[in-house]
Amino acid sequence: MQSFLMGSKQTRSGQRRLLLLSKVASLGSLSAAAKACGMSYKGAWQAIEAMNLAAGEELVRAQKGGSGGGGMVLTEAGEALVSAYLLFNEQMQHWMRELESLSPGVLSQLEIMRKISMKTSARNLFHGSVTSITKGAVNSEVVLSIGGDIEVVAQITPESVERLGLEIGSDAYALVKASWVILTEELDGGLKTSARNQFCGRISAIEKGAVNSDVTIELPEGQQVSAIVTNQSLESMKLELDGRCCALFKASHVLLAVAD
Repeated sequence: MQSFLMGSKQTRSGQRRLLLLSKVASLGSLSAAAKACGMSYKGAWQAIEAMNLAAGEELVRAQKGGSGGGGMVLTEAGEALVSAYLLFNEQMQHWMRELESLSPGVLSQLEIMRKISMKTSARNLFHGSVTSITKGAVNSEVVLSIGGDIEVVAQITPESVERLGLEIGSDAYALVKASWVILTEELDGGLKTSARNQFCGRISAIEKGAVNSDVTIELPEGQQVSAIVTNQSLESMKLELDGRCCALFKASHVLLAVAD
């Protein structure tokens, strides 16, 4: 329930899955339900499997016979889930309208509360909106605007794009481990690298350990990028507080997530 309360934009992929279940119930076919939801058949199967796993029991089962030669129907558990979701959604919309009328602007605070509540082991967590999706046979490129002119580029499989329900305008998170970030000197445009993500800024913090150091770079829009480098690299690059450097990381090292 908490994820639903933390902003309706983040329930898009969850709603899409539940819509898929309702379409299976009304159409009696997974392929027809997938088409109605704008999903591929493979993506629909993956969504069903994910829902079955989360529920701990089957929500959909195959039905043999009939004029169409068989199809798919919801199990009793699936029907109960769809009914509960429809009731919950109806009451939630009513509650949100009432809440907004009592205190205009309060719903915008739910977005901040949702961000604060998110936990991850990745040091670098960027929140933004999907501005571009380029689909390929093996990988898809997803561009996430995280504020100002700053964009994070990620490469994930087409199946992941579909499973996450990503589309233009979707809210998403980009996660990057600090150990995946490479630091370089700022070369005023003279740096050439295959890394799609290149961010330059001011070193705002250095936490030195016995072997490695945690270096934080503050970007022009206020975002921060953290990198783990060896103490030897720290010294050889002469990195120090208020100095300038660039953080690089590959698009394939960016993990995308959505609040479901």
